[in-house]
Amino acid sequence: MSGDPANWMLVFVRASAFLLVLPVFSAPNIPRRVRLALAALLATLIAPSLPPLPAPGPDFTSWIGLFALETLSGLTIGFVTRMVFYVADFAGRLISNEMGLNLANTFNPMAGESTQSPGLILFYFSATVLMALDLHHWVLVGFHNSYRLLPVGGARLTGSLFTTLVAHTSRVFVVGVLMAAPLMAVSFVIMLVFAILGRAVPQMSAFMESFAVRALGGLIVFALSLNLMAQHLLNYLRRLPEDMMRVAQYLGQG
Repeated sequence: MSGDPANWMLVFVRASAFLLVLPVFSAPNIPRRVRLALAALLATLIAPSLPPLPAPGPDFTSWIGLFALETLSGLTIGFVTRMVFYVADFAGRLISNEMGLNLANTFNPMAGESTQSPGLILFYFSATVLMALDLHHWVLVGFHNSYRLLPVGGARLTGSLFTTLVAHTSRVFVVGVLMAAPLMAVSFVIMLVFAILGRAVPQMSAFMESFAVRALGGLIVFALSLNLMAQHLLNYLRRLPEDMMRVAQYLGQG
């Protein structure tokens, strides 16, 4: 067991950067003091289990370099955990476009930005699944285990890391489309039916009449497909600790 203050400080820096982008904990309506207190708690629990840190040198620039590397490590690992909310936001935007609700923006206090109503619902739905299944604890465990693959001051930018981050980003679009697929299919069918009606009955304004039907049909399908969306989100969330370890492994290669 080591009580090295340098270890504590560097773990605190990585934990602070990690919590800065961690879902739910990074919400603007959560006080900064709470995040700092949680980062200090993580540092107090993790630092004694780490080996003593070799002296980086007497000059101040060595410590600045270590702080920058630990900040990079925390932000990169936290960015992977943040992806699930990017999935929810992307799926919500697709659903809003199909339902004709893309102009009705709602402020999301947890994200600190405006979004459409389906995106807001999926955002809170993702946060509920994350907390209800105790997966936020597994994310913190994954952060602790990342020190086995990425020791203090060991972060390096590698080609494998960029490839992994691009793969995670592409998965956002794939899962988002899978979540919105039922509503996209129903919207396509409704538009096709009204296009045929517009040709058969030229006096009817098929385009204008389709908006109400698309919104009503979209709401019904949205409610019926929540279970399917939850499965996609759950499959994504269960992979978070493994994804964090993989990113930590690639960051530690160098």
